Amino acid sequence: MGISRSRALTFEAHAKVNLCLAIAYPPCDGYHGARSVFQELDLHDVVRVRVEQGVMPQALRTQAGTPVALDCAVDGLDPRDNLVFRAIDRAEQACKVMAVALDTTLVIEVEKHVPAGGGLGGGSSDAAAALKAYAQLTGIDGLDERIIAVARELGADVAFFLHGRTALMGGRGDVFERSLPPLTAPIVLMGSNDGLSTAAVYRAFDEDPVPASDADALARALEEVPSDLERITALCANNLGPAACAADPRIQQRVDAALAHPDVLAALVSGSGSTSFALCADEAAARRFAHDIAPVCDWVRVCGIPPFIA
Repeated sequence: MGISRSRALTFEAHAKVNLCLAIAYPPCDGYHGARSVFQELDLHDVVRVRVEQGVMPQALRTQAGTPVALDCAVDGLDPRDNLVFRAIDRAEQACKVMAVALDTTLVIEVEKHVPAGGGLGGGSSDAAAALKAYAQLTGIDGLDERIIAVARELGADVAFFLHGRTALMGGRGDVFERSLPPLTAPIVLMGSNDGLSTAAVYRAFDEDPVPASDADALARALEEVPSDLERITALCANNLGPAACAADPRIQQRVDAALAHPDVLAALVSGSGSTSFALCADEAAARRFAHDIAPVCDWVRVCGIPPFIA
């Protein structure tokens, strides 16, 4: 079982923003319900997967025994806890099929471009790419219910990235409901080098919950009037945003500066932060705003949608 070098696989693992994130309160059985409109961005990591003959000395072993050589260093993270490795490990357990033969090594290289810990889903997107690679290696449908279950177990963002593009997700944000037309307005990411603890943001939310926004209304607007930017951007919201802003006041300062800027239609936090983003009417407006906001951000990036979405 396995692939030849000529069939090495390459995936673009895109970043995402939550155009609308509606977190339910109170939590049930320790989990918050969530409805969200996700959208992929053209900012992406590159995940390369190939099979090498022999077992590399640095390879990790999955529970099924598959040697995996993972080149995706994350400071302070045990490679076995990396979502990419866990995706392969859990997929093998769920599907009862090894990714490659025991006398070969599955080599996974992740070229990072999506900032970590910022609510952009980079690690989750990499994990979804690993699941897609596993499916191709084994001949299993990439949307097989077992693959979807593994993605949901790994996290809501991973579940979204199996489908990608623009989508409405329900459940705990991990249940795909339907694909949507994309929001074509350019997006300006306003980033921090310091990530936020998702758990800490949720604790702050539970202490002072904010009513959920209406993700379904945004989904309908994207379907019914995709060119009406004023209506669509007015529906973009994130009720987890205030908790993220309380954890890092710089986020609120950037959002406030964006909302006061003449080129910005809407501004909000992506996921649980620390990245916030602004929506602009066109590329020129996005470039002007990015120039003006850069001094108060650690990094700024003007993004669009991936070419395959259009």
